[in-house]
Amino acid sequence: MSDNYLQPFTQKVEELVSLGKAKIAFGLKEPSQKILDSLTKAKQYAEIILVGNESIKDVEGFEKIIVDNPEEKIATMLANDEVEGIIRGTIDDFQTKEFYEKLTGEKYTFAPAIMEAPNGHQFLLGPVSNPEGWKKEERLAIAENFAEFFKTYGIEPDIAIFTGRRHETYPRNKENREGVDGILNQTYEDAEWIVSQLKDKGYQAKNWAIDLNPALESGANVIVPVNGMIGNQIFRAMHFAGGRLLTCTRLGYSRPYEDNSRTETDYEFHAKWLVAMINQKKINK
Repeated sequence: MSDNYLQPFTQKVEELVSLGKAKIAFGLKEPSQKILDSLTKAKQYAEIILVGNESIKDVEGFEKIIVDNPEEKIATMLANDEVEGIIRGTIDDFQTKEFYEKLTGEKYTFAPAIMEAPNGHQFLLGPVSNPEGWKKEERLAIAENFAEFFKTYGIEPDIAIFTGRRHETYPRNKENREGVDGILNQTYEDAEWIVSQLKDKGYQAKNWAIDLNPALESGANVIVPVNGMIGNQIFRAMHFAGGRLLTCTRLGYSRPYEDNSRTETDYEFHAKWLVAMINQKKINK
């Protein structure tokens, strides 16, 4: 990893965005000056339509669609190709996804979350949704998909798998299969299995136990927590400490669908990346 971290990715985004603006929709639950300021900056990349309820009626400077159920509306707009892509924004994530999948019959495959720490360090993090990643097979699939995503941008993946148990603690307690202690032992064994599977497939991977910061400092760029609940807390702590989410795309859909955290206030790069995906889709056609 160089000091530029994910330079091949961000460079490709710049190239694609320069090809032209796109028409996108943003789900806004209620007015937020910080969010609106970031979307104003994003107008250089996209024509942005805000979709929300009556609370956004006084927002100025944007085209608005005001409806009682913005989740259904924004999903319908995407499914009917009324816009070229959407950012889910601050409306409900599960409802929006479910409406879109019901309308199209499509299912997303994975959602790579590219995080940027306050020091500029960038990495893929997942799973970050509470219900996801509880089975080792699911975390293995996430690690592989994330690694392949990076490879498409010329980035060599370095995968870090985590557990709920320290390396030195597991040998002393591994016979315990009961209660929380048994669960922690299982997370360690799961991580060992995932790493073994990844190495057999030619990936660089390591069981870092609980050592997130040393893993990042070593250059790990695909971070796979114990489960979605742990990933979600890493995600939120990163935001609180001044980091940000660059992208979180629901891949597998036929249309560009950018997701995010409802705790975010800066959506400029989300919009930039969404337009880059839209322009890449046009090139592919």
